[in-house]
Amino acid sequence: MSYIGELKIEFNSYYSNGIFYLAKNEYENALLNLNKALVALSDLSKHRSGIKQDMTMEWYNQLYADVNRIKVMVNNNKSMEKAKQTLANKHNSTTYECKDDERIKSFVPTTTFDDIAGLDDVKELVKYKVIYPRIYSELYDTFKKRSGGGILLYGLPGTGKTLIAEAIAHETNATFFPVKCSDLGSKWFGETEQNIRDVFDAAREADNAVIFFDEIESYASSRRDNSAMERSVPEFLAQMQGVGASKDRNRILVIGATNKPWKLDGAFLRPGRFDEKIYVPLPCEEARRQLIKIRLDGVPCSDLDIESYVQKTQGFNGADVDFLCEKAKENAIRRIINATIQDKFITSLDFDSALSSLRSSVLECDKVEMERWVKEYSA
Repeated sequence: MSYIGELKIEFNSYYSNGIFYLAKNEYENALLNLNKALVALSDLSKHRSGIKQDMTMEWYNQLYADVNRIKVMVNNNKSMEKAKQTLANKHNSTTYECKDDERIKSFVPTTTFDDIAGLDDVKELVKYKVIYPRIYSELYDTFKKRSGGGILLYGLPGTGKTLIAEAIAHETNATFFPVKCSDLGSKWFGETEQNIRDVFDAAREADNAVIFFDEIESYASSRRDNSAMERSVPEFLAQMQGVGASKDRNRILVIGATNKPWKLDGAFLRPGRFDEKIYVPLPCEEARRQLIKIRLDGVPCSDLDIESYVQKTQGFNGADVDFLCEKAKENAIRRIINATIQDKFITSLDFDSALSSLRSSVLECDKVEMERWVKEYSA
């Protein structure tokens, strides 16, 4: 657990004890614990920044004022019941309870590399460039090799970049902070930059963190093409600067995923930001074969030539193949419900019907741009 996490637990423990003793009319013990809670809050504020630091100081000032009022009430032996309720009511409303910002979501993913069909070359590359530096951190420290930092996963839509990011967090037992454009953007001056700082601050409070910026081009695009990026991009770059170079026990890995890497501001592609750039291609034949088999695992099928659909889905991304299987299941269910004789299995007819109404969702113009970018930046 991080030092900040320990401080939050320490504060909540002393504060709860203070409320407990206050309710039992043990005022000396109550004030002793509440004063220790104040010390923990003061220490916590020194290790936070931005909005979280402001909130912590606000809690400190409110609690300090309330504790002093209770001291006066106790010393004057007046309004004892009111003294007890002064903090008890605020405790019930969690005024002082240290919680993370609810806008910032985090969890430890259960997704593994085994859940991702194909992409064996990508998985191997990720292991050597991302996983091993974190698992064998002491070895990397011995050679003074930087761990953490930034990884850019780029590729056409629906190729599994999000799943790869989750699998990285799972393999390294890291807290996963997924961030979308809607989580950062704001119409208010300066709030987008503050939101970026809050995400990095939250990750720094974890012992081991992976921050995942999905569709990163939405808030890190070239400043020459978008005036709105003139403030957010410098803040983003400032937060990334030095990530992974710190010698403290906190480890942060920043992963950006993009379908249009050519739109990124050039500063993100320089050393010290997204050092590693990993291309996630459209699924190959073997990947499409695995994906279809996974989606049909345990599903009753008859007269189904999977190999023919592996060939017919050339150019499809993973999401397209997944939707094809779901559409075929829907066709089978619809047919069974409406049929007099209910053959409860999926047939080639169900797949052919689904395939006739589907096309690859990948745009040809994006394919051309991606091929150009891969030649220039591929790892």
